[in-house]
Amino acid sequence: MPNTFVATSPVRFGDIDHAGIMYYPRLFDRMHRFFEDFWPTALGKSYHGVLEGDGIGFPLGDVKATFNRPFRFGDEMQVELTVLRLGTRSVTWKLLLSVVGDAKPRAIVRMVTPVIAMETFRATPLPDGYRAALREYLDPEGEDVAPQEPVRGEISGTQPG
Repeated sequence: MPNTFVATSPVRFGDIDHAGIMYYPRLFDRMHRFFEDFWPTALGKSYHGVLEGDGIGFPLGDVKATFNRPFRFGDEMQVELTVLRLGTRSVTWKLLLSVVGDAKPRAIVRMVTPVIAMETFRATPLPDGYRAALREYLDPEGEDVAPQEPVRGEISGTQPG
């Protein structure tokens, strides 16, 4: 069974809108905070260390969020983060957001993060050490694409002589 990163955070008064529910930009901010909190557990270094030390970045390239029920002031939000796909130059993540003690997720989020070199902001292959660490969080329904997968713009197979 794969590892699942689990963390909690309270929904604070400043997180809610006039309707008394968590304002959606705050929810996306919270998801990124959970994403940052994941790295010390998975890789043994902070996200700052990933960005500045290793020069690797994981910006948001695509996101799909399904909201089933709102979060309210006083709720203790819980995230369960796993990896759905390890590509050559991207990672697809799954986040299940719920209230502690409630088995049904209030939000289901799928995020795709390209892997970039921070110096150039251009796509770069996922380093082997990162792949090995992230593989530990690969969802049972997920896939690890072989590093020799053709990358957009590259041709697979033999090269002309």
